Amino acid sequence: MPATLRRGAALLVCIFVMAMTAAVVVAVVDSMTLEMTALRHTTNYERASYLAGAAVYHALAELEADTAWRAGVPNTEFPVGSGNSYLATVVDGAAGTVVVTGNGTAGGVTRKLELTVELGG
Repeated sequence: MPATLRRGAALLVCIFVMAMTAAVVVAVVDSMTLEMTALRHTTNYERASYLAGAAVYHALAELEADTAWRAGVPNTEFPVGSGNSYLATVVDGAAGTVVVTGNGTAGGVTRKLELTVELGG
């Protein structure tokens, strides 16, 4: 009689272990996917920040060469073919200052860096 009661118990234990293993694997894969997404967003955020800084430095180099320059830096893809870009605007500010605004875009993330400079000092 005891052998009859245990019939199929190994199959149930095996199915239970497989279900638990599958649940753990799904949780790990989901966690890793979330981690990779966060890393990609962080990388794009940092890249966009550096591109905004590059836009400001590009504009400052133009201002250093010609203090009357206000054309701004057009949308520039950097590096070429990457899909990442920067641009800068240069406008006169209050009391003889110049406001330089750089925008960097990487992977759908845009960062803005604004700088006020006083020329001629």
